[in-house]
Amino acid sequence: MAKGSGKSGVEVAQEHVDALIEYLEQHKDEPLPRYGVDLNKSLIAKECGFDRQVFRTNPRCAEILGNADDRDRKANLTRLEQAEADREQKAKVDGNQMALEEENLRLKAENASLRRDLDRLKRLSAVIAETGRLP
Repeated sequence: MAKGSGKSGVEVAQEHVDALIEYLEQHKDEPLPRYGVDLNKSLIAKECGFDRQVFRTNPRCAEILGNADDRDRKANLTRLEQAEADREQKAKVDGNQMALEEENLRLKAENASLRRDLDRLKRLSAVIAETGRLP
């Protein structure tokens, strides 16, 4: 049974499929909401009345949405728009990767500096322990 609903998982899954089909039927004459190139699954799930994770956990919903996405792309996006959207998505990914690489380099430099400081303090501690006074 699904938590707190008194329904089995199969019944809940079927309700999700029915809600998605109903949503797609209501919006068949307009483009599906998108975030850049990809479908805005959060908005679709919200309007269907379930969580976005349903598209991962319910294979029938994922298949239905995938088919609707393919039809929507062919109907509403020209090749130029698709290429532009793909290019924008790639640029975004490249920008994120560059930012991560920069942060990684900064952290490596900071780590090396901290290791040098630690080594210096260990040597100083050894001198103090051996002589009993600061050099």
